Amino acid sequence: MRWLTGLLVFSCCAPWWVTAECIAIEEGAPPETNQALTIRHIHFETNNVFDLSEPGTFWLHRFANATHSITRESTLSQDLLFSEGSLLNEAELAETGRLLRSRGYLREADVYVSHYCANSQQVDVTVRSFDNWSLLPKIDFKHEGGSTEYSLGIAEDNLLGSGNQIQLDYTKDSERTGYLFSFASPNMFGSYWSSRLQYADNSDGESYTIALDRPFYRLNSPWAMGLELNKGKDELREYQSGEESNRYDRRQQWLQNYIGFNLKTTEFSAQRLIAGFRLSEVKFESNDATLTGVPEDRDLSALWLEYQWIQSDFQKLYQINQFNRTEDINFGWQLVLQVERFSDWLGADENGWQFRAELLKNWTLWDGGWLLSEHSLQQQQLSNQTNRSQFSTHWLLIHHLTPQSSLVGRLQLDIGRNLYRDELLQLGGDNGMRAYPLYYQRGEKQWLASAEYRHYTPWSILRLFDVAFASFVDVGRAWNDPWTTEQASETTLFGVGGGVRLLSKYSSRGTMVHLDIATPLRREDGLDSWQFRATAKRRF
Repeated sequence: MRWLTGLLVFSCCAPWWVTAECIAIEEGAPPETNQALTIRHIHFETNNVFDLSEPGTFWLHRFANATHSITRESTLSQDLLFSEGSLLNEAELAETGRLLRSRGYLREADVYVSHYCANSQQVDVTVRSFDNWSLLPKIDFKHEGGSTEYSLGIAEDNLLGSGNQIQLDYTKDSERTGYLFSFASPNMFGSYWSSRLQYADNSDGESYTIALDRPFYRLNSPWAMGLELNKGKDELREYQSGEESNRYDRRQQWLQNYIGFNLKTTEFSAQRLIAGFRLSEVKFESNDATLTGVPEDRDLSALWLEYQWIQSDFQKLYQINQFNRTEDINFGWQLVLQVERFSDWLGADENGWQFRAELLKNWTLWDGGWLLSEHSLQQQQLSNQTNRSQFSTHWLLIHHLTPQSSLVGRLQLDIGRNLYRDELLQLGGDNGMRAYPLYYQRGEKQWLASAEYRHYTPWSILRLFDVAFASFVDVGRAWNDPWTTEQASETTLFGVGGGVRLLSKYSSRGTMVHLDIATPLRREDGLDSWQFRATAKRRF
């Protein structure tokens, strides 16, 4: 009688797609079998921003859920790399999960086998998603030196649950006022084509971006194609020892088109070849704050060819670049080689060549220890100019002491030669040395080393911001600035400090507020004893 009672309960309570011949699967792994399994049904389990059953929820969370449009099942289904009736491929399920987690409007996504039907050799797959809060107001205000700058706007990163983004902004500063409108769709109609449209109407001119792109959205994507058109203007500032020394305007026009093909795919790697052309023009203009001239105009229009070798070896980790959020880290080799031909018939100032190489590789060193690395090399040769080059190598070592704490070491080295004036390396503040003002040193060469202790607390402010703490030591130097107009500090910089990290865990932008206080260990004239800084970043 017990089995009959259990069968009746199961029949009454189980979802309609589950029949008596199917059993629930624990940990998402179906039993081993010599026969191929077919996906019978795909079930979607969508969740709102906040779980109102958790303690600590109040009217704000209920209001947020009530006014939020949950991501539609049709939006999720457009990103699936499998379908009902197809053969089960667990690698495709894992890759789909990573693709969904890359969408900013989702906080978390799991794709797993939920039921196994032995008689028919079929399985049911569940796609479970958790939404982020996607309606984001924007309010920036700054008053300094008798001038006021502010920006007001609103952005919706999951319009009516469709995954599309829309943004409206109004900005005013001492130089200009302007309006900005942008729209982006990460996956139009399930075609894997993405689009982006941005238009800004400023008092000193218009700027716009139009982009249409079909990337290699999965490892074995057979082809990719893209088009981007950009016209914009921005104001650049130069600094000496942290003090502003010059300003000028930069106008850029950009058109790029490419097409790529998958040369070879294995279960865990892909080789790709991409070809394209780019029209690129940059012009510089003086403004009322220009004191020491502007860089030379340049046109680097070119044809280019790129080779990619990508290995797929992902792990789901936590407390690496953020905290309390799933991070998909690829431990496979990733190599990109690109050669460009600058051509005067495309509009380039001179004929020439440029070579670029990028290499990414991460390692698991021990249980709770990882080493992440990024390296790049760029060499430019124009017919009537001095050769330019830049080499960069960045290393990040993470060791988890406990689930709530970790030690992190960072080392980076950047060596440039004959860099463009507006692309010099900057060190200070957000650029690495937190005990010094922004852009305290600049030059064609720099190195930076830092050690950081991180502590992740169980605290949450109104269940909106997760709290963590950091203490750090920074050492670095930037030097060899050929454009300096006065003697600038090129000594090695030392600084120590600490701060608070507030993670907007439920935000579609995933930003983390850094509140830091730091002091330099080497005193210099005009340098404040303490630096207080509040910034918003995507990394710890």
